[in-house]
Amino acid sequence: MDDILSQEEIDMLINASSQPEEALADDHDDAETSSRYDFRKPNKFSKDHVRALQRIYDQFGRTYSGLMSAKLRSRLDLRVSTIEQLTFGEFVRSLPNPSVLAILSAEPLEGNAILQLSPDTAALLHDRLCGGPGRLVQRTRGLTDIEMAVLRKQILHVICKMMSDAWQEVTELHFRLEQVESNPQFLQVSAERDVVVLLSFSFDFNGIQDMMNFCIPYRMLEPIMKHLTHHRLFESLRQPDPEKLKQLKNKVRSVVLPVEVELGAVTVTVQDLLDLEVGDAIPLERAKHENLDIKVGSLTKFKGTPGKLGNKLGVVITSVCDSEGEPDHE
Repeated sequence: MDDILSQEEIDMLINASSQPEEALADDHDDAETSSRYDFRKPNKFSKDHVRALQRIYDQFGRTYSGLMSAKLRSRLDLRVSTIEQLTFGEFVRSLPNPSVLAILSAEPLEGNAILQLSPDTAALLHDRLCGGPGRLVQRTRGLTDIEMAVLRKQILHVICKMMSDAWQEVTELHFRLEQVESNPQFLQVSAERDVVVLLSFSFDFNGIQDMMNFCIPYRMLEPIMKHLTHHRLFESLRQPDPEKLKQLKNKVRSVVLPVEVELGAVTVTVQDLLDLEVGDAIPLERAKHENLDIKVGSLTKFKGTPGKLGNKLGVVITSVCDSEGEPDHE
């Protein structure tokens, strides 16, 4: 008789069957609270790892921008725009053909990273480095052998050096240019489903804007992932080792600097210079009672008067100069 339902149980079944939409809605709400995980695209880089990479390559961008601005004699601005995770296959399919694809190694890590530039940006930098105005070409094309040689020496090797310096606060890496490709389909540095981190840089030169991409496979960074943490990044901000600081001071104090005393200067024409003969006198643009400039390197640091010390000529320092070479009366 236990299989016979009571009246109360029958009423509960009837009420439940009359409200199927509400029950389905409850199930749907429960489904929305759960999160999906895509096994084809796992998140291997945590937020701490991404923040660490952001800091490293922000420093790289600032250093490289300053160096290249001086070399190109025009302002160049390179900044990290986005950092995202994707598969290597997705990265390759997103690249235009042709591209400038520099394959880099990072000793002692195994594997290769990829730096991507557009041919237009590469041609623009080549034009400026060779004395041109630095203008965009009208048609996208591959680089010639001469343009590639200039790009390797003046751009890519400098990027490798700057990247190595930017990683010093985390671990010692030595980036090196292995080869340069133009067709993305020839890239065989990683498997299609391997996870990579893609750093996109905004490139701004003389009002011309473009993007530069840097792709690092996860398996390449895996041995040093433990260093990409908040704690390890700020270890470098601790007080320096007193013994190393003492050694650095001793090295600085032992540096040899040229000290010169300038008696005077004069500007003459080439013809006057050719007409000079033995016995001719060249008047200097300095009165005999004026102090002489005492230069350390190329900077005027002191003022002084000439004299003799025993059998040797000398100069007596009368004042110390400021940064502009003027006597500091304070």
